Amino acid sequence: MKTNILDQFLRKLELDFAGSSNATQKRKGVIVTISREYGSAVRKVGQMLVNKLNQEKIGFELLNKKWILIDTSVIRDLSQELSLDYKAIKEYVPQEKKGLVEQIIHSFSPDYNKLDGHLDKALETVLNAYFDRGNVVILGRGAEYFASELQNALRIKINSTFQFRIAQIMNNHGLSYQDAKMKMLKNAKLRNDFLEHIKKGKPDTYTSVIDRSRLDDNTLADYLMSFTSAKVKDIKREIDAKKKMKVVH
Repeated sequence: MKTNILDQFLRKLELDFAGSSNATQKRKGVIVTISREYGSAVRKVGQMLVNKLNQEKIGFELLNKKWILIDTSVIRDLSQELSLDYKAIKEYVPQEKKGLVEQIIHSFSPDYNKLDGHLDKALETVLNAYFDRGNVVILGRGAEYFASELQNALRIKINSTFQFRIAQIMNNHGLSYQDAKMKMLKNAKLRNDFLEHIKKGKPDTYTSVIDRSRLDDNTLADYLMSFTSAKVKDIKREIDAKKKMKVVH
């Protein structure tokens, strides 16, 4: 690998996201942010939602673009957009490095929550690039906060009971009850610290809150699908109303 690959990657990434850091209220398509407590088992549901939205072409009349899920796959997504090899980026940019863009890439990992003074602004820049794209479902990373002023954003919070989350962690990681409980508490604190740093005491702005404790994945995905479809209809009504106002005047 060439020794300048990191510099090349950072330079291209910063150029690609330049100009995307200022959020506007006028964006095409729909943005769905899903916030959840650690252990709520939502990642699979997020992909199910995206698949359903694409199959039924929900929101395509607003923006004819496929829906994508933004999650821990962000490194792969970015590497494809920047024409750089995914493995090269992942291997060349270790988590202990303190560079601005490296931290943003790794901040999408649930195991990485190291913060510094640049993280919140850089995270906003990356998220705004996806907001500009439209038709995105974004899991976590404070996306709800950064999308709070966007008229085309559906901001959903998914809750679940303490016991539900522990059971999910036990099943997914093969842990005992006590170890799963400790893992949940540790990651819940990291999540809360992250959000406190990002939001700086500002209140939550969720559009809807769902308790998924008794909902299986398919049912939860159907709920999210219904909410997204309703949001699309609301946006279309607003667009039609504005068009009528222009005709009158």
